[in-house]
Amino acid sequence: MTDFLERMPPFLRERIHAEGWRSWRGVQEDSFRVLFDSGDHLLISAGTSSGKTEAAMIPVISSLALDPPEGVGAIYVGPTKALIDDQFARLDRMLRDSPVEVTGWHGDISQASKERLRRDPRGILQITPESLQGVVCDRDLVGRMFPDLRFVVIDEVHAFMASDRGLQLLCELDAIERIAGCSPRRIGLSATLSDTEGAEAWLRAGTDRGIRTVSSNDGVPCRVGVKYMRIPAEGDARKLAVLSYYRELNRLTDPYSCIVFTNSRASAERTARSLDRVARSEGSGNPVRIHHGSLAASVRRDAEADLKEGRHPTVVATSTLELGMDIGGLDRVVQIGAPYTCSSMLQRMGRTGRRGGRREMIVFCTDDESKWSPSPPGTSMDLVRAIAVKELAVGEGWTEPIEPNPLPFGLLYHQTLAYLKGADHDVRWPELRDTLLAMWPFRNISGEEYRELAMHMLSLGHLQRMEDGTLLIGLKGEPIANGRDFASTFEVQESVEIRSGGEVLGTVQGRPSEGKLVSLAGKVWQVIRVGDGWADVREVPEGSAESKWESMPPDVSDEVAARMREVLGGDSAYPYLDSSARAELEETCAVFREKGYSGAVETSDGFILFPWVGTRMFETIRRALMCIGAQVPMHASPLWMRVVTDLTWEEASVMIAEYIRSVEPEDLVLLEDVEDMGKYERFVPEGLRAREFAAHRLDVKKLVQ
Repeated sequence: MTDFLERMPPFLRERIHAEGWRSWRGVQEDSFRVLFDSGDHLLISAGTSSGKTEAAMIPVISSLALDPPEGVGAIYVGPTKALIDDQFARLDRMLRDSPVEVTGWHGDISQASKERLRRDPRGILQITPESLQGVVCDRDLVGRMFPDLRFVVIDEVHAFMASDRGLQLLCELDAIERIAGCSPRRIGLSATLSDTEGAEAWLRAGTDRGIRTVSSNDGVPCRVGVKYMRIPAEGDARKLAVLSYYRELNRLTDPYSCIVFTNSRASAERTARSLDRVARSEGSGNPVRIHHGSLAASVRRDAEADLKEGRHPTVVATSTLELGMDIGGLDRVVQIGAPYTCSSMLQRMGRTGRRGGRREMIVFCTDDESKWSPSPPGTSMDLVRAIAVKELAVGEGWTEPIEPNPLPFGLLYHQTLAYLKGADHDVRWPELRDTLLAMWPFRNISGEEYRELAMHMLSLGHLQRMEDGTLLIGLKGEPIANGRDFASTFEVQESVEIRSGGEVLGTVQGRPSEGKLVSLAGKVWQVIRVGDGWADVREVPEGSAESKWESMPPDVSDEVAARMREVLGGDSAYPYLDSSARAELEETCAVFREKGYSGAVETSDGFILFPWVGTRMFETIRRALMCIGAQVPMHASPLWMRVVTDLTWEEASVMIAEYIRSVEPEDLVLLEDVEDMGKYERFVPEGLRAREFAAHRLDVKKLVQ
């Protein structure tokens, strides 16, 4: 420990001694060797509470304190404002009485704080990709802020890698390096990576530095339990089952410090409201809170504070608490419904075990007979997916490989406007083409494809070409480039702000009418007044209310689908199932074998196909069947599809193989696919949109293998 301590500034050594640290953890010592003794990028892949943040930030802080840079010396990029705020508080404590300053920068940070950094750039900047885009569009500011930028720390790097947000971030880093003439080292932090090779390629993209990975198996014991309950459709039996369900959920969470994760915001609202009512009726003193992305920051902070301060709350949450915020010592995590991905299971379970205990997750699966279910009759595919994900994630340590969009034409449209918006000189086509296509996110896009996009932008009036060849943002492009939400590459659904007594509770989608009941912040509210973009409400004790937020579930991978098929066809005993789950699995497996759900089941006008593949392959097969003349009037991706045709599945398979060999992948794309792809894709020519959809959302090559 002494060797590295001597290379740290005095205030940091004092802080380390004050914290009582006697030795470095393995991931910290290995990271220090890379960051102190080499010039390589670094990927830190280690479990929650393994010391990743300190492993990255101690060498960063040491560099900035011992050799102060000109301008900002390090950028910390976080996926959420909440995580940035949490890390700001941690760094602020670490940097107390030091010359290194840390500045947060996102939509909830005051303009005064941002203006101070503009006037006197220094220290560490903590920021989201969207806020960083606003900085990058000001070339003069970039030149003044980052001439000596040394480090870029990307937290929860896996959360960026598969999204256009992550590709946008790589574009921003490319622009900073090009404009400011700097060459910062990148440090990526993640707790849920099995494909470190892919993560390394993403992290070092567009740079000529080497990269090393430091990983650790923290050895924290894990316990997963799976419970099951079937809820009747109506009558007294339904009421008793629902009450029994919430009483059991209350038993699992009270008096523990616990997060109950759900797969949607609507489910979180419903669960928090009902659980709070049952907890109160049973005399529980355990507070029930709620946390999701449509709630006001003040509501989310109340939940976070209860967790951090050890008040033994139950917080019902979506993925907003899945990421690496320090929330103290949780006793357990409860997951309502099976996780869709292995990475999500590991990330959520990793919220526990932070204080030396074991990691514990209870997955609570239900089948509500009053609601439509994608499971074939007599089966519970939610339960089967829970087992499959647990076996892969916990049993084998497997997580889904991350595959960035190979043809992000919508992002290229966005970056075209961003480049022209920030230009301080006349820009002509060769410069624009060569600069943007040299960026790693656009490595698969040809010059001809970019020209097609640019010509389309000219025809829309989003670009304007002067007589001397100079390119400008066109009159119809100006409102987009200068709009308040230009920096974000994802679509923000139109929403209404819900207020009570002058306090903002959060937002709901759609425009509620006066008198309507809405569910928000774990309570029921009646709308009493509606204005432009807002609605005033008053709390009511009861009522049938369920706010809706549009969202799509994550893709299921081929590996998870294949493991589900294996679970259904096998006879393995899973000791972590409760008695109800074991009985339901036995019945589901019996129905699976009896009904022939392992392939195609003949019907009077075709067949029902159970392909046991992931979402992308399922959607590829569905489109291929339609291309050869079959109809697919109903489907539940990725479980089954009803096919109307004179062909058998074997005959259709042969025709599909012949068809695919004779066409381009984009020929499988449907009109509905390209109508609403993304925020900026609507400004992309239809042919390029189809090409992007086929490359990113279908799996044509694998279909004919």
